[in-house]
Amino acid sequence: MDQNSLRKLVEGQLLRLEGSAFQDCMDRLGLELHPDDYQPVRAAGPKGDTKNDGYCPKARVFFAAHATRGERLDKTKAKIRGDLEGCLKEHRDVRVWRFLTNDTLPGEVDQFIDNDLRPLYPNVTVEVWGLKTLASEVSKLNRQQIDRIIDVVTVDEPEFEVVFLSHAKTGRDLWPILSVCHGWLPHAEPDDCTDEEQDLIDDAVQTFQDWSEISLDVESSRSSVRDAQRSITAILDDLAERGLSLYAGSKDDYPLVGGPSPYLGTVAIFKIVRLAGGK
Repeated sequence: MDQNSLRKLVEGQLLRLEGSAFQDCMDRLGLELHPDDYQPVRAAGPKGDTKNDGYCPKARVFFAAHATRGERLDKTKAKIRGDLEGCLKEHRDVRVWRFLTNDTLPGEVDQFIDNDLRPLYPNVTVEVWGLKTLASEVSKLNRQQIDRIIDVVTVDEPEFEVVFLSHAKTGRDLWPILSVCHGWLPHAEPDDCTDEEQDLIDDAVQTFQDWSEISLDVESSRSSVRDAQRSITAILDDLAERGLSLYAGSKDDYPLVGGPSPYLGTVAIFKIVRLAGGK
């Protein structure tokens, strides 16, 4: 699996986590990133977790893990401010305070952190690791570490299986495939392609993969989806002008990485064919 596919797989797994499951996952991340220092913390007694979901006693890095997906902006800002101020009140010598969330925080929240909170505490490095940052950090690790963090075990590639492909003439045809896949298989193309056609096909497939990677963000806005679909239609039109056409499909429950037991996801399949009478 290439790095982009792996990162998207990790993002998808992180998005599914809520509440204590997300905190447990962040503990596993902390233990992998700081194996000789990280200490998980859980609420106990009347003082709760003392505004500390985990920390590194030596490095003085404190973590607050909170699944913010779908939460109101005012609640998210209050949570961040309360956790930061509570941590600084309860603990000495806090050098780094890191807020971990499986969402991409809106600009208003990010602005609140930068304009309001950081100036109040200039001696503390206040960090926010959202979905993209978390997925990027996890994906830098080796495969065994990633398996432990996202709590899956991966499997070897499956045996050959027939998948029916549909003719994708427009972006609206292709978008339902791109928006749900976690990765993609190597594309197929005609054997007699010229160098120019190969470059055109490679650029087209790379663009499809790029749209797939950001599809979660794109689908937050209907107009963004329409823009994406129009861009894809233009690419398909370029292929058609060269007598080439795209057939696409998807395969569910596909083992995404190697190993003994499954983590399964949906993969996209692209096949470029030469139209009858094409160039």
